[in-house]
Amino acid sequence: MTSSTIYLITGANRPRGIGFGLVVRILTAHQNSFVYAGARSPENAIELQGLKTKYPGRIEVVKCISGDTEGNATLAKAIEERHGRIDTVIANAAIWSTFARIDDVTSADLQEHFHVNVMGPIVLFQAMLPLLKKSPNPKFVPMSSTGGSIGGENLVASQVGGVCYGATKATLNWVARKIHFENDWIVAFPMSPGGVSTDLLSDTSDNDPTGIFKTFLTGNEPTAEEAAKLIMQVIDDSTRETSGGKFMHLDGSTIPW
Repeated sequence: MTSSTIYLITGANRPRGIGFGLVVRILTAHQNSFVYAGARSPENAIELQGLKTKYPGRIEVVKCISGDTEGNATLAKAIEERHGRIDTVIANAAIWSTFARIDDVTSADLQEHFHVNVMGPIVLFQAMLPLLKKSPNPKFVPMSSTGGSIGGENLVASQVGGVCYGATKATLNWVARKIHFENDWIVAFPMSPGGVSTDLLSDTSDNDPTGIFKTFLTGNEPTAEEAAKLIMQVIDDSTRETSGGKFMHLDGSTIPW
């Protein structure tokens, strides 16, 4: 057991990604903290592994695959043995690999996106539930997207993101809100970082066959480091009353469902 704040961040392997940015932000700004940084292949996450030298004794790079029930349970057991609890879980791992429309989307693409983007956070929450219950201030925050906002009619009508990404993020929003209502002891809410200058954003923009995605970019998107600072401010300040069950933006505002 420890008095440090214990974090678990999934999808943290990309140096220009939000997950990696969150790990670095926590380590630099939260001196009394320990971070479990999740990656599909920890041995290949070279930059992430390098943080162990820079912040000795404060970070562990762990294998965490979205939707892997057995693997997530194994991770939870390891965390319990070392720290006894988890305080904040940020489910950041996600995929966005197709812009397919309703009329041409494949069942394989739908299954893959729902497995990673929806089943992933659900399985993660289930695995970490006993450890979150042992925290004095438990928080569960899945990273979502304005692309999943049904209320954002311009996003739905414009086909930004395609049906796979948008549908999974809309579903994830529902799941996060359901977690809030079913568990009155935890702070849970979905969060959208908006457009952030990451590898995922660049790859998505370059691979968008419609060219529509680029029209939503301003060219002034924050870096992962800048976004991480704002995201952590919202999460650190969050309570059930202020943020629980709401769709939050990194600037602290709420987003239409």
